[in-house]
Amino acid sequence: MRTNTAQYQYAAIMDAQDKAIAASIARQIKRSRREVTILFTDIEYSTYLWDIRGDVEGRLMVDKHNRLLFPVIRAYRGRVIKTIGDAIMASFKNPEDAVRAAIGIQQALYRARKQDDNFYIRVRIGIHTGMAIVEHNDVFGDVVNVASRIENEAKGDEILLSENTAATLKDKGYFLVEEGEFIFKGKREPMGVMRCEWKHAQDMLESVKFTSFLPVGPSQQRELLLYAVATLGMLYFLYANYLRFVIADFETFALITLNPLMLMQVHPLMPVLGAALAIYAVLLASRIRRIPPFVLRLLKGGFGFAIGFFGFMLPMQYLPAELTSTVHAPLYESRHEFVEVRHDAIVIEQLEPTARIVATVERGNLLLRTDNRVRDGVTWNQVIVSERERGWIQETIPARFGVPEIENTRTKRFLFTLADLYALVIGGLMFLWGTLNFRIRPT
Repeated sequence: MRTNTAQYQYAAIMDAQDKAIAASIARQIKRSRREVTILFTDIEYSTYLWDIRGDVEGRLMVDKHNRLLFPVIRAYRGRVIKTIGDAIMASFKNPEDAVRAAIGIQQALYRARKQDDNFYIRVRIGIHTGMAIVEHNDVFGDVVNVASRIENEAKGDEILLSENTAATLKDKGYFLVEEGEFIFKGKREPMGVMRCEWKHAQDMLESVKFTSFLPVGPSQQRELLLYAVATLGMLYFLYANYLRFVIADFETFALITLNPLMLMQVHPLMPVLGAALAIYAVLLASRIRRIPPFVLRLLKGGFGFAIGFFGFMLPMQYLPAELTSTVHAPLYESRHEFVEVRHDAIVIEQLEPTARIVATVERGNLLLRTDNRVRDGVTWNQVIVSERERGWIQETIPARFGVPEIENTRTKRFLFTLADLYALVIGGLMFLWGTLNFRIRPT
């Protein structure tokens, strides 16, 4: 008896919990009900086209179809809910936007067939407006089923819409004609259906941009954004930790970074040439409408380089020194010692008898050190300011009341080690892997 009583109590508790959960879900569903317009498209004779063209050609055909239809739907504030094979389901808040998108779709496909004799795609479109349960990634309700049934009644190149949708338009130049009444599967009452004679409508493609900046789908665009961030970050890391030291090791280049006007001393036309190249680069970039595939390959290659480089270097930081001593042996050492500016600093020409300001340098600059001295407990480094001028800069700014000591500069000599070489080689191999394995996925 006790066992049966416990079972009854457990069943009652679970039943109460189920009812509470169901009630909570029901409230959420009611809050998510709103009026939407659903648009369905489907390729006419798609099975036949796949049969005569094969799977690869058929998939390429659907990919081109998607690249034509998706921009039109988005241009008219629609949302692609899902693709089912070669069919598309999209939702719109405004019925007129859905009809405009439908006309734009047929116009885009008509143009594509005119431009390419091998492009045969014709689609049928069905549109219906009604109440639905709208969730983040999907739409549920009778409106979806009716829109699908209407689309099934259409032929290739046709746009059919329900009388509900047509009633919101008041024939605003959409050339609607009666198609008839249909009793759809699962419905008891007939529904009036209108046909849009879209060939007489105005051009709906003026605001549609088909040449997307990235010729890839949204998910792959996010991947490429990750690749681009990793590549740019890697390039900055290589510059900050390697390239700028190699460049600054040559006195002339180090001085140019401090005083760009020195280029005038090389040749008066150098600034003109630089400005002309910059203008040409801007004009060239403004004409780019699609990123060439090799650039996309380079982005994934840069991501692979970052993975390979840091995949080798990071463990080196945590291994015992006795295990990594050989790989940290220097292969190259800079000719100069560098004073890296860590804080906005002032270079002065002389310390005695009176200090005279020579130049100010920004954080991040590399100065070439020629001498150093200690005065009143503060280390001063002598650096090259110009071809004929030297100045002194503090290594630290002493602590004052309420202000801690500030690291003004840091002195170092650039060393290129065996570990750096290994990391660059592994990064290079991963770069090749990334470029060779990049594929543009169909939409």
